[in-house]
Amino acid sequence: MAESLKIILSPEEITQRLKELGEEISREYEDKPLVLIGVLKGAFVFLADLMRVLRLPQVEVDFVLEVSLV
Repeated sequence: MAESLKIILSPEEITQRLKELGEEISREYEDKPLVLIGVLKGAFVFLADLMRVLRLPQVEVDFVLEVSLV
C-alpha cells in the first residue's frame, strides 16, 4: 500500500523562497567571491535553480560526493 505524502510547500512557495534567498545572497556577496558547494546527488537541481536567481558576475560551483564505507 502506497503512503500518501503531505505537501509542505507548494511549488510557488518554493520558487518564491528561492528568489528571496537569491536576493539575500546576491546582496551579501555583491563584492565578494562566492563558492557554492553541493552534496551530490540531492543538491544538484537546487543549486542549479539557485544559480539562476543569483545576480552576481561570477559564481564558482563544485560538488562533493558522500560515500558510505559501511
